[in-house]
Amino acid sequence: LKTVAPRSLRLSARMRDAAALSRRLIGTGLASVARRSPSRPPISRLARLSVCSVARVPTAEDVRAYSPSELEAARLQLVAALDGAEHSLASDFSVEAAQQRTHLARVLAMTLLRLGSPLDAEQTIVDALGVPRGVTGGEAARWCRARGGDAGCSSEAPLEMAFLLGVCYQKSGRTREALAAFEEVLRESEGHWRARYHTALLAIGGGRHDEGEAALRRVLACQPEHAGSLSLLARLEERQRALRNELQVPACR
Repeated sequence: LKTVAPRSLRLSARMRDAAALSRRLIGTGLASVARRSPSRPPISRLARLSVCSVARVPTAEDVRAYSPSELEAARLQLVAALDGAEHSLASDFSVEAAQQRTHLARVLAMTLLRLGSPLDAEQTIVDALGVPRGVTGGEAARWCRARGGDAGCSSEAPLEMAFLLGVCYQKSGRTREALAAFEEVLRESEGHWRARYHTALLAIGGGRHDEGEAALRRVLACQPEHAGSLSLLARLEERQRALRNELQVPACR
């Protein structure tokens, strides 16, 4: 298990107090912070309350901007906060607590993806929404949307969970499941440009360049300045020019 806040961790100013407290907790043997699972013991209640009360829980916007060391600190905070939300739900269910758990699970999944742990991110989503064992791909994405709606979440939250599940599949090399999940998201919301962009990546990676180009152009219709789409489209156009030039070279006699 990883312990709270290693010495080499560089933190943003707003997290330094939390890190100092965490190091003191380690010194007194109050424990490592980890998600509850068969292989990971539950977090100490005192550690959970201390870490959560000192620092603000990171948001999705924070996670997108964090450095790797800040992401690791955010992971620890989110694990503790999610554990606290699950304890609250177990003792006294409410729609607000269910919404908070879903939100925390989404941000934790984003953090884990950025840390290069797609399988852990997938498990976080599956645990939060109770996706049945063996249910994957588009069916799992539909489950995410349905369960998110049952929990009283906004319409965007379940859709984002389904999208993140597709990214988990994609990052772990399960392209068919990823494509099915993204298509399910697009079936619900055609304007979800990030799901469209990932379908373009999958198409190009599978050698379906025309399909990928069409998807990229649809992304740029919604997000004209999207750097990833602009770069990929330029490379595809360069490839097409190179192929045309090869066809125009006269045959040697």
